Parts: sequence; C-alpha cells; structure tokens
Amino acid sequence: VTFGIRKRFSDNYQLEANYVLAKDEDNDSNERDPFTDRSFNFFDLVKDWGPSDRDTRHKVNVFGYFAVRGGFQINARVQARTAQPITANPRIENGNHRGRNSERKDNEFFTFDWRVQRPIRAGRTLIIPILEMFNTFNNANNINPLTTPALFDFSGFLRTGVGDPRQVQLAVKFVF
Repeated sequence: VTFGIRKRFSDNYQLEANYVLAKDEDNDSNERDPFTDRSFNFFDLVKDWGPSDRDTRHKVNVFGYFAVRGGFQINARVQARTAQPITANPRIENGNHRGRNSERKDNEFFTFDWRVQRPIRAGRTLIIPILEMFNTFNNANNINPLTTPALFDFSGFLRTGVGDPRQVQLAVKFVF
C-alpha cells in the first residue's frame, strides 16, 4: 500500500511525500542462487514460510523545494526505511523453533539531504553557487550487516558494511 501527497509549486514552495507499507513473504529467497539451499527441513517447507530477505515493512520519502528571500533556493529530502529480516541463530532455542527471518537486521536507513543555491545572472550567463550536504546527521545506515558476502551473491546487494558518511559538496554551475 502506498500513500502519497503532493503540493505543486505555488507560493514559492512545493512538497511531496509518500509512505509505503509492504509485506513480502516466501519460503525460499534464494531461488536464483543455485549454489546454496537454506531450507530448514527440505521435506517440510512450511517451516521456511516467513518474511522474504527483501521484506522492508515501512518506507518514507519526503521532498521539498523552497524559494526564499534574496533569491535563494532550498531543497530538502528525507528518506527512511525499516530494517530487513534475518533468521535467528540458532534457529531452535530451548526446543522452540524461532522461524525463518523472524528477527530484523541492524540495517534500517535514514538520511536527510539538503541543498542551498543562489542563481546570479551575469548578462546571458547564469552562475549558480551550490552548497549541499548528504546524510546530515551522519547515520551509520549499515548495508546488509550480519552476513558474509558470498562468492556468488544474487540477492541484489552489491555492497556491505557501513553506508555513506556525512558529505558536504560545494559547486558552481554555469548556464549559458
């Protein structure tokens, strides 16, 4: 289910936001990996039914553009999502079967990015100094932790470890 709201540009600002509530379940998230079989009991696949490796329950995106005094333009973006599932280790504890992908990894994601720019007209040329910051609050945004990268990995994850750190960028754009 996706919910969204959009305020088109007027009165010097625009906003857009969306929220996604999702549930992705299966009994084999490795169907494209012919080298491993993670079945708990190959003859009873019901015990493997649960959230898929791709299950991300909540996602939020918010974007805003503001034209403020002095000719400055400000963009801001927030992106967030909840963590993906992982199978508990050990899967059976004190005789209790804990199920496949019953816990969540430490890979929730949150970033707040922004940009400030001020177009300056110089004859027929437009000079635009830009200041941007990504991951403003320097969140770790772990990428697929708690797993070892496989020799052949078909899960869609190309990176592991800590996500991108806070970054600041200063630029000048010329439009002619």
